[in-house]
Parts: sequence; structure tokens; C-alpha cells
Amino acid sequence: MFENDYVFKGKHANMVTRLTSEIDSETKFKLFDRNVDVLIIAPIVGFLYGRTARRDESVQTDNVKKINYQQMSNESDNLKFNYQLIMLLHDKDKIAIEQRLNRAFRYTKDSPEIEECYKIYEQYILGGIEVLDEKLLVDATNVDDYINNIYNFINDYNDRYNKTISEEDILKLCMNN
Repeated sequence: MFENDYVFKGKHANMVTRLTSEIDSETKFKLFDRNVDVLIIAPIVGFLYGRTARRDESVQTDNVKKINYQQMSNESDNLKFNYQLIMLLHDKDKIAIEQRLNRAFRYTKDSPEIEECYKIYEQYILGGIEVLDEKLLVDATNVDDYINNIYNFINDYNDRYNKTISEEDILKLCMNN
């Protein structure tokens, strides 16, 4: 999946553009510095929010956002970790651990099953971009609005995950797998 440049198209390219654009020329404030930063965080956000999306192929568009291979290569450890994590957790209640381990660690780029895994992972990437767009950009017109959106997003995350999962619960999860 990450052996070439990665390209966002259509509405997702627009969202990545907004997420990586300078919001305030005076302070040079940006939510994300690089497209690859969005690619790193988006699948985790997509998974945590249970959000997937398909590539926007509805219109022919010249609007693309690229991440060159070199940037992805520099971030390969993070990208690979995220891919493996998503493959381990996706459908964990429906798919046996052995198959999830195959998805995460054993399938190679020549395996026929890998395309389906890449498709699942990309759907989380695109869904995560949509969540980031909705949570961070909607109704924001100045730096204070963006900061409020970031604060609300972090609080939402904290309410969803940090307050409901105790250290004891985490240890139990680790013991089960």
C-alpha cells in the first residue's frame, strides 16, 4: 500500500488541503504540517470513531493531494504500526485471532488477501479524515475557533476512551490476547 506515492482524491483531497493549510498568516498556525501527518493519524481516528469511507470516485477531478514515497518511507514505522493495529482490531468480535494475525503480520504484497486488507485500512483512513474535518474545521473562522474545536475534540476523545477504560481494564485486555 505504501510502496508508491499515496494520493487523496476529490472530497478527501479537499479535506486534507484544509487540514494542512495555514489558518492564520500572522501566526502561521496549521492543524497538520504535512499530508503524511494526516495519513498517520486518520486511520486511528477512523477506527476509534467507527467511521469508514470509500474513495471519492464520483467525479473526475484534478483535485489530488499527494504524499510522496520518500515521506512515507520516512514514516514507515508509524504507518506500518497503524496498519497492523487496525488489522488486529478490525472485526475482532467476528474474525478469529489467527486470521487477524495473518492480516496484520503474515500476508505479503504478493498475497491475494492483501488487497482486501488495504481496502479496509484505506476506508479507515478516509473515514478518519472525514471525522477530523467535521471535528476540527466545521464552523471555524479564526484561530480561536480552531483552538476551541481542538479542545472539544480532545475532550470528546477523553470522554469516550480515557474515562471509561481503567488501567485494570487495559491489563485485562492485554491478558486476553
